[in-house]
Amino acid sequence: MRLLCWLFILAFAASGFASETQEKVFAAAVAKYVQMQQGLEGSVPAQKTTEEPGQIADRQHQLTGVMADARRNALQGEIFTDDVANYFRKIIRKAFQEPGGRAMRKTIEERNPAKPIVLKVNDVYPDDQVRTTMPPTLLRRLPVLPKELAYRVIGHSLVLQDTRTNLIVDFIPNAIP
Repeated sequence: MRLLCWLFILAFAASGFASETQEKVFAAAVAKYVQMQQGLEGSVPAQKTTEEPGQIADRQHQLTGVMADARRNALQGEIFTDDVANYFRKIIRKAFQEPGGRAMRKTIEERNPAKPIVLKVNDVYPDDQVRTTMPPTLLRRLPVLPKELAYRVIGHSLVLQDTRTNLIVDFIPNAIP
């Protein structure tokens, strides 16, 4: 009986350690992306103080081009590795099984784009599509992101989006049950 107790304790501790490890792997990949973004932002002419949306949009398009070019070989799963994706799926699945799960699903369904979007890493999220924000109850469970990135739900996928360029940085297919 003692042996079973110890095995249970070790298994529980190992699962907690694995979660912590996946959060660290994810955080390191996110930090690397943000560092690259900040480095490349210096190669684009600085934004001059202006109230003209065209000039602001032009700089954003320049930065988007520079980022997309730097990540032209980026693949799905570079930030959301298999282990990290499984960790996120567990968090999301658990959140949907709890009492607020129905309300989260309703929020997501109301704000999801009407037409399906084919996701591809390094593509710009279409300007004509609604940007689904994360339900706060789910967002609180996920690792905190720097201001340069945001979680989005598109269909059943969890998407990591660059807030400055609107690039799809990475995504987890079938993350939302």
